[in-house]
Amino acid sequence: MNDCLFCKIAKGEIPCTKIYEDSKTLAFLDISPATPRGGHTLVIPKKHCELITDLNDSDLIALTRTVKKISNALLQYAEGLNVIQNNKKVAGQFIPHLHFHLIPRFEKDGFIIDKWSSSKYKEGEIDKTAEKTVDRKVN
Repeated sequence: MNDCLFCKIAKGEIPCTKIYEDSKTLAFLDISPATPRGGHTLVIPKKHCELITDLNDSDLIALTRTVKKISNALLQYAEGLNVIQNNKKVAGQFIPHLHFHLIPRFEKDGFIIDKWSSSKYKEGEIDKTAEKTVDRKVN
């Protein structure tokens, strides 16, 4: 995609602070880290796709391997780690290129992930929901 910010970063058209790169993936520091201590890393496939469901299996395996490598490195100095991946704007995806946020966490770092309130299924609703998913060929 010509106007995709992350594609331009992957092609070297826009500079970034690279953490890791291989033939299929790129990891770089977010220019607006979620916590004051930094280390907030974005991991992207070099191939453009918007949603996790758009990426072929081979590229998804490469992407998750990179997420694991960077997570391991971040956990060497951080007290914890959030791995976040959003699909579509309503879920918090603001750049339409698949990416993972790896956010190192520290006690009292001030970063808050919104907690959701739990719901309860009405009688029989859980089975109907499961059937919808199975009907869409999850297996």
